[in-house]
Amino acid sequence: MGNRAIPAHLPTCSAMACCSLSMVLQRACLLLILAFPTITAAQHPLVRLTQAAHQAGHFNGAVLAARNGRVVAQVQQGDANLQFGVPITAATRFPIASMTKLFTAILTLQLVERGQLQLDTPAATYLPELPATCHAITIRQLLTHTSGLRNEPLQAYQAPYPTQDFVWRFVHLDSTRQAATFTYNNVDYIVLTRVLEVVTKHPYAALVAANIFAPLHMHDSGVVSEARIIPRLAYGYHNYSFGKGHPQDTLRNDRRYLSNYAGAGALYSTARDLYQLVQGLQAHTLLSAATSEAYLLQPQPGAPFLEYARGRSTLGSFFNDQTFATPVLERRGSIEGFNSVLLTSRDFTKVLIVLTNTDQADLEQLGDQLYQAF
Repeated sequence: MGNRAIPAHLPTCSAMACCSLSMVLQRACLLLILAFPTITAAQHPLVRLTQAAHQAGHFNGAVLAARNGRVVAQVQQGDANLQFGVPITAATRFPIASMTKLFTAILTLQLVERGQLQLDTPAATYLPELPATCHAITIRQLLTHTSGLRNEPLQAYQAPYPTQDFVWRFVHLDSTRQAATFTYNNVDYIVLTRVLEVVTKHPYAALVAANIFAPLHMHDSGVVSEARIIPRLAYGYHNYSFGKGHPQDTLRNDRRYLSNYAGAGALYSTARDLYQLVQGLQAHTLLSAATSEAYLLQPQPGAPFLEYARGRSTLGSFFNDQTFATPVLERRGSIEGFNSVLLTSRDFTKVLIVLTNTDQADLEQLGDQLYQAF
């Protein structure tokens, strides 16, 4: 075939090359523009601190920090499942251990507002099956860990126990303790869970879903149940290193029945959902301003500062006016590898949430560093 003329409307090879180069340059510019927010985020102090902790083998989890109603940093480091290398994402759900107690305190105060409970009424008014030695213990004493109840034995979590059975088996007065002294334990809040269930005639899972999760659109929160598969729920690992280990250290899977903790430690959530809880408290969606001020935002009368709890008891958390320049409300949780931290100013304008599925971190130290970094 002879030479054929190139139609005038088609670009020449030279023109096509120029066009291709132009497209490449345009794409490169676009990628560069899109990269700037990532570069900026990577420079945030919270990102640097959590990356360093993760590389040292001292952190595996998620962090959310917010100021004045705006999330300023959200970080995920490590794996939700180490066996299969499933990375932690913003949608990963973590059991939050004793942070659950804050939710139980809120539910209790809601019933107080509705006139269904009184703080200084004995729990036995609602649970006559309590041992006779426990009949003087009040709802307020359960909320503030001044009940005098004995802490639960390890076997309380080695088999499944519904709340009613747990109370029947493991609630006993500690005769070695002085009356009305603070001793942190889970039994107080498991008894309280049973009170809530009896008074409302609804299981705890339904109560927290209807009265907290639904109004705040907390769609990634719930109660742990070993009887069902919970999508995106992190596995728990522990070796009790708490900031003193190395990346190569052995970790073991958690084996407890977390559901037995009930209102003392059986909830799971995400960092984003927990921030919605804080926003709900700030907006008085869950409790009136008067109730929040009286019971959540300040220590109870006569409550001493507890060094190991880093604060004085409120109903559901601890008021810390010694560690930071301004007072902070603290709520922490720890069950085997699952550890959680909520630090917030009294007006809820500065919030830090940390969730982990290993106990490799010293979360008191790391949490303080993160809170002071934004």
